[in-house]
Amino acid sequence: MRKLVLAALAILIVENPSSQAYYANVHVQNALSVDRLIAHCQSKDEDLSAQVIEEGSSLYWRFDPTALGKAQVWCNLAVQDKRLSFTVYDVTNHEIRGDEVRWVVRDDGAHLVLFGNVAEEPVARQKWRRIVFATTLTGN
Repeated sequence: MRKLVLAALAILIVENPSSQAYYANVHVQNALSVDRLIAHCQSKDEDLSAQVIEEGSSLYWRFDPTALGKAQVWCNLAVQDKRLSFTVYDVTNHEIRGDEVRWVVRDDGAHLVLFGNVAEEPVARQKWRRIVFATTLTGN
């Protein structure tokens, strides 16, 4: 009888979706017309380190957003003299949370793909900032 009760309990745990881990999938796609994209993404407790995303490729990662420190993920992007920093996943923001969040990085900035949109056309969200490097010349 004890084995039967334990087996029934095990079946309930396996079949109960609330007992299964929930994962979020984040994609950052390089759709730039030229050059490679450098992306450095991280959460409060996990650093994915700087990675090069080749033209047409994507950076993808999967994580448990309910884990401590992973409710928000942000990325710093760079290409040539342009920089962009923004939150790519936030459990408190209805547009950038859920099990699938996709960003497409284009020449004009980062675009969020809204899956509720029938055409699934990316919506402009973040614009590039140009970085001007100041140099000082000294001569004799």
